Amino acid sequence: MKFPRSKKLIFVNNKGGVGKTTLAFNCAVSFAKKGYKTALIDLDPQCNLTRLTMGEEFYNKTLFSDTEKTIYDVLRGVIEGGSDINLDVKFLPAKSITNLLLLKGDIKLSLYESILMTAYGLAAAGQQLGYFQTSAIDRFLREKGLNEQIDIFVIDTSPSLGILNEMILLGADYFVVPMVPDAFSVQGIENLGVVYERWKNQWRNTAKALSGNTETKFVLPGDPIFIGYIVNAYNVYGKQPIADHRAWMEKIPQRVQKYLSEKHCRNGLVEQSWKNPLQIVQDYGRIPAKCQELGVAIFDLDPTMIAEHQQGTKDNIEKAREKFTNLSENILKILSEY
Repeated sequence: MKFPRSKKLIFVNNKGGVGKTTLAFNCAVSFAKKGYKTALIDLDPQCNLTRLTMGEEFYNKTLFSDTEKTIYDVLRGVIEGGSDINLDVKFLPAKSITNLLLLKGDIKLSLYESILMTAYGLAAAGQQLGYFQTSAIDRFLREKGLNEQIDIFVIDTSPSLGILNEMILLGADYFVVPMVPDAFSVQGIENLGVVYERWKNQWRNTAKALSGNTETKFVLPGDPIFIGYIVNAYNVYGKQPIADHRAWMEKIPQRVQKYLSEKHCRNGLVEQSWKNPLQIVQDYGRIPAKCQELGVAIFDLDPTMIAEHQQGTKDNIEKAREKFTNLSENILKILSEY
């Protein structure tokens, strides 16, 4: 284990279509290849991360498997009552990638969300059942991280600003925000900053303040650090972003500074997190779609798998390898320092 304790990193944005799942997966593969034991945790009921990690064919074969457990099997006792999290649920090894594991998502995760509104109210009133239910996912990850020596949990979430994502955020250590260079992403920065600040303040002033003698493991820490943003899927013309994308990319840092860095960072990371993105990643055309089918990282794709592949395909795969190497190094450096 390279870190003294497991790190929980979530990829979040309340705007869909920004490549959040693809970035989470490719970063996790990069971490694993650098020797960090990494577990992908699919907490989006759409299960896109699960499908991407397993590949189309294998995912379809095991979609309703009774032998390969999911996040719902972890939470079944809490959701249905009468029991606790199931620590016997095992992570699946990602195919052909050493150090990379997966906890499969489940469309039934929404059933857990349905009990969280009541659970949050109980926790906010200092009642033990509320802490027990709201901390279920976090406790599972903490126990697994300790017992299986996991360095990094890479957590994928839905675009929702609902109660499930609130509990996921309050249990996380760090969050990173992928975005595309457009008006909706700029608006998304404002939404995230304001809503996350409210979530953190409400939790701190209610449930955490009233926790008393409750064991620490049942009380979500409630203070994740924003570590930076990723500009994704920009279009290239003349070896630089097209004019429209450049214009939006110039506006993003100021919004990030005001709504994310100043509200959700600490110490020297405040300026670092807004001044420059963790990485800018171009649009790779047909490559990501093929990777989703095969369950491989962009930089691991065999270019011959793209019909009528040309030199541009090989060049883009090489660019992706460089970009994700730098991106993973940037993230790992922050996780080791904060």
